[in-house]
Amino acid sequence: MVLLMQHPFSDFFKFSCKSCNNIQTRKMDKVAGLQSEKINKRYRYLTSAFCRPDIQKLLSLAGKTVNCIIVKDFSRFGRNLIEVGDYLDQIFPALGVRFIAVNEGYDSIKACGSSVGLEVSLKAMIYEMYSRDISEKVRSVQRAKMQKGEYLCGIAFYGYKRSETVKNHLEIDSAAAEVVQKIFCMAVDGIKPAQIAINLNQERIPSPLMYRKANHTDAMRRWKTSGDITYWTRDNVRRILCDERYTGCLAGCKRTVADLPTKRTQLVPKEKWIITENTQDAIVSKEMFVRAQAVLRHVKQKNLQKKSCQKFHGLIKCAFCGRALSRMACRQTYYICPTAKAAPCSICKYVCLEEAMIERILLIIIQMQRKLYSIPNTRKKKRDFLQNNIKSCQSAMKRLKTLQEIAFEQYAEGQINKQEYLLRKQELVEKQKKLERQLTEWKEGFEELQKEQKKTEKESGYFIEELTRDLLTKVIKAIYVKENGDLEIMWNIADYNATTIPL
Repeated sequence: MVLLMQHPFSDFFKFSCKSCNNIQTRKMDKVAGLQSEKINKRYRYLTSAFCRPDIQKLLSLAGKTVNCIIVKDFSRFGRNLIEVGDYLDQIFPALGVRFIAVNEGYDSIKACGSSVGLEVSLKAMIYEMYSRDISEKVRSVQRAKMQKGEYLCGIAFYGYKRSETVKNHLEIDSAAAEVVQKIFCMAVDGIKPAQIAINLNQERIPSPLMYRKANHTDAMRRWKTSGDITYWTRDNVRRILCDERYTGCLAGCKRTVADLPTKRTQLVPKEKWIITENTQDAIVSKEMFVRAQAVLRHVKQKNLQKKSCQKFHGLIKCAFCGRALSRMACRQTYYICPTAKAAPCSICKYVCLEEAMIERILLIIIQMQRKLYSIPNTRKKKRDFLQNNIKSCQSAMKRLKTLQEIAFEQYAEGQINKQEYLLRKQELVEKQKKLERQLTEWKEGFEELQKEQKKTEKESGYFIEELTRDLLTKVIKAIYVKENGDLEIMWNIADYNATTIPL
């Protein structure tokens, strides 16, 4: 529980609650005579990690609208000894934020000018050791359940469903199991995974994710997908063909947590997996599974060297399915939608874009925008002033020339005599010469200003010769390609706005 205080207060107070762990977010009128902003609650997040959403929100407000933080104890803020010490000793004092731990009786105002005491450090160390100990106990319990053949995942894998009568047990999902059997049969007949995916899409069989959504078995996970519709692909077909669990066994402990605070996981060698036989009904026999694996082994695996990340990797996407376009390297490199391979009848087959074209377009737009940002306000005002004066001067010279023609017509028609005509002509010529001198001065000033601008661009690096990966990821969020070649560019910079460019 974290209490965010909007105003400073002078006297330390004690705040107690019988069930602080389950406290709901609520408004508090006054605590020790002060109005509080809100109380953030912690649910289903490890307190050892500082990547929790409410903690991130709290830290973003610290030193701005929040200048006092109250927690039940140090473990509610964090269980990492080093990070908690950094916040208490350096970050919060620098931001002018007061920190109070109620149960420990800690108040940062009383410890002003001194580092965190030994008692606080020991408690933080105990909290960190406690979280690691709990983690190991949970792992041991999970391993024991895996060895018994219990299924511990929240959602059953494709082809099965969780049993409604037996806890941690799987039952065959008849509709999905038929599709799995069909995939294995085609693989045994020698059909490659890519062609199997095409056949399934042509028969309009929903992909595993679309099947879960249609049957409401995704448990409201709200997985992020590139589009509203997903198709069968070569990868998920191969994943099913290589999954030994369809023979009636369970394989657990494939990955393990490498770093507790960050939840970073790593692969576990196959010989260390926990495999339990006959835990659920088999969809395919072991003989069929082995034959499918033998067919897969005939597919040539190209051992290519790892290529460097392409500059447009993941940025160019299909406007219809939302998937990132695949780069086809050739004499004229181009991008196509990968959905067109798995679903040839979809509109995605018309999505195509040349790499050279998109580079030229983006280079021109980014150069123009950076050029505008590179002009200081004073120089920009001077440039606008000179441009306006040059335009007005040119307009005035045109008017004088028109007046000279009118005076000559009046003299030719006898409306004025020769002396009046010559006097009027002399006045107009003198005004025109004066404007010409002024126009020359303004043009010279404008040219000098342009030279200074070009020099500043070269020195400060505002001029871009080529696009780089770092630059593109900073300014571009996504580039959507349509079937007629139109581009919709979504920028990370608000001033660029959403731009649609017809090609």
